[in-house]
Amino acid sequence: MNDLKDKNILITGASSGIGKTCAIECSKAGATVHLVGRDLKRLENAFTLLCGDGHSYHELDVTDTSKLNIMIDGIVEKTGKISGFIHSAGYQITTPLQAMVSEQYNDIFGVNTISAFEISRIISKKKNYSVDGLSIVLIASVMSVVANAGLIAYCASKAALVGGARAMAIELAPKKIRVNCISPGYMSDTPMMRDMDFLLSQSEIAELTKGYPLGLGKTEDIASMCVYLLSEKAKWITGQNIIIDGGFLA
Repeated sequence: MNDLKDKNILITGASSGIGKTCAIECSKAGATVHLVGRDLKRLENAFTLLCGDGHSYHELDVTDTSKLNIMIDGIVEKTGKISGFIHSAGYQITTPLQAMVSEQYNDIFGVNTISAFEISRIISKKKNYSVDGLSIVLIASVMSVVANAGLIAYCASKAALVGGARAMAIELAPKKIRVNCISPGYMSDTPMMRDMDFLLSQSEIAELTKGYPLGLGKTEDIASMCVYLLSEKAKWITGQNIIIDGGFLA
């Protein structure tokens, strides 16, 4: 499969979870992939799993906006203009409203939402994206549509991501730039889900799983949709929030 042949794809949160699987699947589809993450050791591990050559990895905190321009300029200069961007960087905390402080909201929005918009702003400059167009895919969450107690900041940050993506899709369409979100349900093979093992009892996890008619998903289920949205096959899709949840919302 060479649906992404000759395309430069930038992926945040690429050292683990959805981002790592997206990087691997994009490389299998023929793309040159540029991985971004905070954990150098895990980035290097993900890099070794890529197919083909010409790829790169960048140890960077995506909330450090002063360094984003430098990184993107370097990628464009060395490997050419960018054809696709997947924002998979993100995290959550489970804290009741009365225990939340403003810094926690700032931190979650900084990673989950603001960095996605800032990188999109930089990449959508004419000097940075391919003349054939650009596809932006932002990883949101089913929690952008429904909610759980204790996830106020996380739910709000993902809902804001979806709303901003729709506005960007309208604004950037004349520049041949598509913007979509993917909202996954719970998956069994992400660090976030593994963290849930420490927060929930086995009976609570079993009850959670019951809510998914097709069972819990895997990162490859999300990565395959990312590859599709980055490809020319999805050239008429923009402004969407595609929910992949094994039937949870149904």
